[in-house]
Amino acid sequence: MSNRYSHLLSPLKVGNVVLKNRMLHTNATLHFLQGPETYPSEQMINFYGGIAKDGAAVVTVRVMPVVPISGIPRKKMMGDMAHMPYFDLEDPAVGNYLAHTAEAIRFYDSRANAAIRVWEPEGLDITLSYPSVEAIGEGYMAGMYYLRAPKEIPANVIKSIQEMTYEQIQNVIEDTVAKARFFKSLGFDILSMYAPYRNSLQAYFLSPAINKRTDRYGGSQENRARFMLEICQAIKKACGQDFLTELVLSGEELPGGYTAEDVAAYAKAWEGAVDILQLRGPDASIAQPTHFNSKKGSPLTIRYAQVIKESGAKVITAPVGGYQDLDLNEGYIASGKTDMIGMGRAFICDSEYGKKAYEGRGEDVVPCLRCNKCHVVSMTGHWFSVCSVNPVVGMAHRIDKMIEKPSEPKKVAIVGGGPAGMKAAIVAAQRGHKVTLYEKTDILGGQLRHADYSTFKWTLKDFKDHLIRELYKTEVEVLLNTEVTPDMIAKRGFEAVLMAIGAEPNRPDIPGANGGNVWTPISVYGREKDLGENVVVVGGGEMGAETGMYLAENGHKVTVLTRQKRLAYDATPIHYIEMFRDAWEALSTFSFITRATTTNITENNVTYTDAEGKTKHIPADSVVVSAGLRPKQDEALKFYGSADRFFIIGDCRNVGNVQECMRTAFASASSF
Repeated sequence: MSNRYSHLLSPLKVGNVVLKNRMLHTNATLHFLQGPETYPSEQMINFYGGIAKDGAAVVTVRVMPVVPISGIPRKKMMGDMAHMPYFDLEDPAVGNYLAHTAEAIRFYDSRANAAIRVWEPEGLDITLSYPSVEAIGEGYMAGMYYLRAPKEIPANVIKSIQEMTYEQIQNVIEDTVAKARFFKSLGFDILSMYAPYRNSLQAYFLSPAINKRTDRYGGSQENRARFMLEICQAIKKACGQDFLTELVLSGEELPGGYTAEDVAAYAKAWEGAVDILQLRGPDASIAQPTHFNSKKGSPLTIRYAQVIKESGAKVITAPVGGYQDLDLNEGYIASGKTDMIGMGRAFICDSEYGKKAYEGRGEDVVPCLRCNKCHVVSMTGHWFSVCSVNPVVGMAHRIDKMIEKPSEPKKVAIVGGGPAGMKAAIVAAQRGHKVTLYEKTDILGGQLRHADYSTFKWTLKDFKDHLIRELYKTEVEVLLNTEVTPDMIAKRGFEAVLMAIGAEPNRPDIPGANGGNVWTPISVYGREKDLGENVVVVGGGEMGAETGMYLAENGHKVTVLTRQKRLAYDATPIHYIEMFRDAWEALSTFSFITRATTTNITENNVTYTDAEGKTKHIPADSVVVSAGLRPKQDEALKFYGSADRFFIIGDCRNVGNVQECMRTAFASASSF
């Protein structure tokens, strides 16, 4: 076979079931794809069917009841949980739509996987005692910001498992078997059970840090694995060997819990009952790695699969977390380190991920920023699923109706070679237009060029480089070192002009903010040696925090001042901010002060007022003022009338982030 990904795309036989390749789509449902429907909406069915069409051999469907076992109705929930899809599994008609979902997946020769959680018996009190949340804000946001699973769980924290009777255990097994029968009757091929992060009933049984039973369900590795074994054996007996079981678990726990070697022992005990082990990190944040806690080409969980494979356990392994590089994935399968690759974000970032795999075009895969905005952008809304690098996410089910094919090719000018300008040029060229892109500097990339210098911005650098490569694969005329005027555009007879000239740093109304020792965030990258030893960063949003970290990594003593109650208040709140925080806490020369209002900047220090209203001073050889950006709208508006169609895109329209730049660039370039 000539395909460069022949091992990744090779069929895999699990008993009598043949999987078409080694790509497993994990439980990575877009949370806000549908409204109040208590059944899979048409857009949700299209989402899952689309992933199967894109090549995933297994497609996982998130199945949660309308009122979870906690008994909290949707209207009483908080934050993103209140906006996720929940299905009324007791309504037979809802089963019809679940069957439609399974059939949409199976249509493409993929296997439909129902993801459930095995709940504790009703009335059984299982309580985790977490450390107190740092009192640095009010309400749910503050809790989400600082709450993380403890590094160790004392032996006496959970006692309820000890109290769970044999009868209760059997009831749980019977209930799980009933669910398996239900989903099999709807056309699902696999039942996936959730047991990672010390965060479910099955996880409690597996964890030596929690399970202190002294009967046949506790103590040894074999006994701790028994509950899961009996559940899966019962499912196989009821549904047949060809109905597959998947267990989602951590490849190892946080300190005090089970190890990767323990998991290998579990795997041997589960042979013949558990078909697929989806291997995640010790906690939810590590399992969804960001650019802060992962390195390019080095997924955190591949070693878990390798330990199991080397043990000789007869179970299919599927590590999860940051597996997007097709060449690396091919290597992991070819070398025998794992049987399958679990992926969620890969299929979100690139709607043609599988297509590119089958065509042998790994270099064309759109890189994931690992920003986790696909989970949730903000805990206060808006409640819409997005992807920073895929502008159609959240509206793929209606995009064909929103965009018309161009009636004829047009002559198009793009002014600005940043991310928005490049994306607009690529899209316009792909639609058949004749495109010229003007960039006044000698290099493409715009503000993303700062990623070339920062160790923890490697995903952003990959994306910037991807845009440049894709641009030069088109027939776009790229003119560098060319600053254009409205007259130049008019004289060349362009029919459409898209302004992508970006934004410029704000200068706050602080005495001394225009001093000779004051820098803007973007200006310090690559010039960090020109700054003094002691640096104060004024402004503690995501940009200010990252700039401070960059300078601290490069030998400066950095203090960040923010008026907010917490640092990086605008960063993604789930499975991102925790890794962000760990990264800055690891820097010995990085510190920050919250609720600090800067009042004056001099050549030698910065003056601020603290939370109690007291005036304080910090020595500062150099100051970086991170006060946001101002879109160059007025400059862009001068080009109105230079062509029949006029658009302002990216930061030039409204200062935002990569996701908003990609969305505005795609939308505008698709509208003519």
